[in-house]
Amino acid sequence: MEGFHKMQDDLERVIEKEDTSSTVTTGSDCEETLKHGPLTVRQRLDAIIHSHKFQVGIIVLVVFDILLVLSELLFDLEIVRLEGSHQETVPEVLHYCSIFILSLFLIEIGLRIFVMRLSFFTHKLELFDAVVVIVSFVLDVVFRNRQDAASGVGLLVILRLWRVARILNGIVLSVKRQAEKKIEREKHMHEACEQELTKFRSYCTSLESEIESLHRLLKQHGIQYSEKVEKRP
Repeated sequence: MEGFHKMQDDLERVIEKEDTSSTVTTGSDCEETLKHGPLTVRQRLDAIIHSHKFQVGIIVLVVFDILLVLSELLFDLEIVRLEGSHQETVPEVLHYCSIFILSLFLIEIGLRIFVMRLSFFTHKLELFDAVVVIVSFVLDVVFRNRQDAASGVGLLVILRLWRVARILNGIVLSVKRQAEKKIEREKHMHEACEQELTKFRSYCTSLESEIESLHRLLKQHGIQYSEKVEKRP
């Protein structure tokens, strides 16, 4: 009976492992924290800037920035006209909003350099992204006067569109990285299940040999019994 109780306890442990499989990511993060100590500022920033939500937020800002530039173009070409002082005020507000968003992008580039350090300059896409942001910021400052804006607004729009393509690629890489982590996690779980299965097979084999010895003992003493246990498939 003790053997059967032990087997039941093992089965309960396996069920508990399956119930907690949905929280494997959190558990692994906690274990890693315990092993390597608390996360540093660089590690936390790295997790943030490479997260899916952060990439989507950057995309939203880039699209909003493109809309601001296109709106400026409509005012500069006098396709859209406003009455009174709004004709000068609204385009100027849009332009400074665009510069503010580009300032946020410059901060983002600075954070990436802080996190990645020298490896930042070995990634061509990261360098391209930084060049696009810096050139866009410089052009926005240079063409802050509406008289010169029409000559450079086309380049500004193209640079923004290139950055959208760059960040979309970053989102794809982020999703790919998450999928690879999930596959690796499932692989470890599969290996753990294989080990559990091997252990229970060995345990069942020992139980079968014990049952066979008990059957022989019963036959030796002439005790009648009915065998209702199904054979192993």
